[in-house]
Amino acid sequence: MTTTTGKTVSILLVLVALLSGTAFARGARAQDDLVTIGFAAHSIEVGALFGQLKIGLVATLDASGIEYELIEGAPADSSDHPGMLQILENMAIAGVDYVVVGPTSLELNEPGLMRLVESGAKLVMTDYVRPEAGVPYDDDALTWIVYSHYDMGYLSGEGLMNLLRAEGIADPAIVLLWGPAASEISQQRGDGVLAALDAAAGMNATVVYEAHADFRRDLAYTETERALAAYDFDAIVGLNSYMSVSAMEALRANGALENVYVAGMGGIVDELQAVALGEIQSVPFRNPRSMGRLAAEAILAHLAGRVEDIPATSYSDLPVLTDADTIREHVPAEMFDVDAFLATQ
Repeated sequence: MTTTTGKTVSILLVLVALLSGTAFARGARAQDDLVTIGFAAHSIEVGALFGQLKIGLVATLDASGIEYELIEGAPADSSDHPGMLQILENMAIAGVDYVVVGPTSLELNEPGLMRLVESGAKLVMTDYVRPEAGVPYDDDALTWIVYSHYDMGYLSGEGLMNLLRAEGIADPAIVLLWGPAASEISQQRGDGVLAALDAAAGMNATVVYEAHADFRRDLAYTETERALAAYDFDAIVGLNSYMSVSAMEALRANGALENVYVAGMGGIVDELQAVALGEIQSVPFRNPRSMGRLAAEAILAHLAGRVEDIPATSYSDLPVLTDADTIREHVPAEMFDVDAFLATQ
């Protein structure tokens, strides 16, 4: 396999090489100074969180001038915990030096993370806050680049309630689309939304319908149509960007978009465009390009022996986007240049 600076190699190629007997163990590389970096996340779609995070990671690594090989892998979907485990274990077998990880579940992915640190890899953890009790791989996690999922949910719900209050809707009926039942992210975000609904002064929100749409576009669309068939409601909240965009599309297709507010969270490109058009009204935004830059900086600092310069945790700000003006204020313009990025692949 040819290795070049910044080259992205499919995890499938790694598996083929392993099966054919190609050596990936440390010391068997063509270049002694080549750094091998794994990128394992539950989705690497270019318009979504980890696709954008990867762009920030690669841009910073390329600018540093180091020779590296990037091996990436993603499971079938956000609830495919066995698929994520397999990817982490394959990277451990491949003998990568570092892995930037966006788990499907911090708890359910732990065996794979332990395999990685046992192989000698260092971890850069993203998307999950480090548990207060710690994790077994604490000594090998260089940094946690995170945001509070509870706060994201709360801010989304709070922004929605403020908009409803401004419209004079004091007793709103709400539809809530949860992620996978086994997802800590979904639970934390949903708890934040519910807390914001309860805390809205002078208002009495009622969740009239809720369903697990598993962070999937197709299920969110279907569940939105089910809610429309059975209930009158004022707003719908999707606990990730995919679900809020699909809910918006289902509302539009059924002629209900003008009468229902939509709240999301995360800020993938499709969601940002919907906010700019006024079709989604409340979205807390975490900056994935910045998260990718911080991940690369942690790796570069470790390579240079500057461990003391690596922060234990970096928190992303969560500005709430409500219109084109707030997007201009908080979102890097290059996030919208997806075509230019795809042309380089």
